[in-house]
Amino acid sequence: MVFDESRINHKEAGSKKKQILHAAVEKFLEEDFYQVTVTEIAELAEVGKGTVYEYFSSKEELFKECFSYCADAYLKLFEAHLEEVTSARQTMENIFVNHLDLIKENRRKLHLLFNERPQSFKELQDWILKRRRELIENVTGLIKEGIRLGEIRPNVDVELAGRFFLALNHMVIGEMVVLDNIEVEEKRLKDLLDIYWNGIGNNRSRQGH
Repeated sequence: MVFDESRINHKEAGSKKKQILHAAVEKFLEEDFYQVTVTEIAELAEVGKGTVYEYFSSKEELFKECFSYCADAYLKLFEAHLEEVTSARQTMENIFVNHLDLIKENRRKLHLLFNERPQSFKELQDWILKRRRELIENVTGLIKEGIRLGEIRPNVDVELAGRFFLALNHMVIGEMVVLDNIEVEEKRLKDLLDIYWNGIGNNRSRQGH
């Protein structure tokens, strides 16, 4: 589990900065960014308001770090499976299964990623775009390895295939579980991977063209 779903014991959470960060994540999950106050975060973290400003110059900076903290942990799930590939299909299945486990275990925490739209924070947007580009590059590398292994047809558009795979994880699995509260079983993941791998067209229909 990446995030602790139970209420964090802030006295045991490590440094004061971590106490504040965990408390801020909880508050931003409960209320809109503009409704949350630094005083409330300090109280939940069991520190003085001045202590918050020792580590974060503003509520905006604190939100940015909360968002990037959650997003980084989320993205590392994908990167961990892309380091050593012996089968592209098996790697994709592992990502699907582990991704589902993560969002089921941390459904509430991940609302911060799926619901918040920090459009006004240019620095955060730049960070998100940079991490997204890195992730796309890593997944296209997986597609290329699948081509090398003979699992994927050589004429496939690797960038489109990579983007589609990420969209299935975020837009399909993630939103089904986090936003729509749909219970997704492992069988449905295998069905989803089968759709990705084999398409939805009828073989006889394709042969007729």
